[in-house]
Amino acid sequence: MKCKYKVVVIGLGIVGSASLWRLSCSEGDVLGVDSGAPINLSGSSHGASRIFRRAYWEGSSYLPLLSLSDKLWYELDKTCSRHLIFHTGGLFIGPVATGVVPKSVAVAQQGNINHTLLSAERTAESFPVFHVLEGMESVYESGAYTIAADDSKLHMVNLAVRNGAEVRFGTSVTGILKTSQGLAVQLDGGQVVYTERIILATGAAIGTTLINDLFGLLQPKSVPVYWFKTKSKEDFEFLRGFPAFLYQLPDGRLLHGTPEVGTEEPGIKIGFHNYQQAKFDAGTHIQPVKESDVEQISACVEQIFPGLNSIPYASKKCIYTMSQDESFVLGESVDLPGVFYVSACSGHGFKFATGLGDVLARAALNGFLSDEVSMFYASRFSDDNK
Repeated sequence: MKCKYKVVVIGLGIVGSASLWRLSCSEGDVLGVDSGAPINLSGSSHGASRIFRRAYWEGSSYLPLLSLSDKLWYELDKTCSRHLIFHTGGLFIGPVATGVVPKSVAVAQQGNINHTLLSAERTAESFPVFHVLEGMESVYESGAYTIAADDSKLHMVNLAVRNGAEVRFGTSVTGILKTSQGLAVQLDGGQVVYTERIILATGAAIGTTLINDLFGLLQPKSVPVYWFKTKSKEDFEFLRGFPAFLYQLPDGRLLHGTPEVGTEEPGIKIGFHNYQQAKFDAGTHIQPVKESDVEQISACVEQIFPGLNSIPYASKKCIYTMSQDESFVLGESVDLPGVFYVSACSGHGFKFATGLGDVLARAALNGFLSDEVSMFYASRFSDDNK
């Protein structure tokens, strides 16, 4: 490994890997470093599937970055010999005139996104895999899709290496310093590499240990997710065409799920987005999901999915690194100019990874962040903006 690079990317989760890929398209003198393995079970990015949707109930301000991300997901898919995008569509169900559905429709209308608003009856007719509760409606986004998550992340890294980037897994960064030779990245074992700029794609583990900008802004959460199989072999045909989905219950709990897109995780993946969140603790995170949590998700699955066995055959915990307003946090370090950081994707950032990676790569090459992501600057949490 050399001792000097144009850019160093620290953290190769999905956003870091996307940044490395986008950097390598125009600059080969880059290094990517991650403390874990290529598929890091201690991070937030691992797993077989994620949802991509543009009828984004979280708000129309996300639309520009969603459009960029959508374009780049398709660009990535075209470079791969296997499918990274599965055209499953997206079905978003919720109580009439509240919550997920009307907000999704409003964004779809503003963004000119193809969508269909369905009554409870029409939803049940079109998607018989769902039991639609009384007083519900839905919106179907035909252009939504399911991303092969692990495959996409590995392909980004492979492309970057093919383009000339260097990658070191199993290597921790212990510090970042300003020196006369540029920014110094201290690695475990005492090695130091120098660089003009850094992309710090932080997760739960490294956010505030390397820069001060994120102090007090991040709160990692441990969140379980579950996998369910059909009740009988005949139900496999019944589940053909199963969409990626959101299902908002009358009490406000929001379920999310994806269909099977490969052999890595058979069956249907389902979890709560805004429920069953516990403060992240490295010791308890690796313990099995609590039986009471399993019982809660099983009760929902039994009520909503008649073709699924309500007892999950597998479960594990993910990490949501949350910000105060549940949106992303990025910026350029105040104390260490030239360090561009991103964190706290708050459980809904995977779909934005290609766009965020492109924005960060351009920042590292040009020396400044573009205005298209100004809504995510950490400065929004400062006292002056409250």
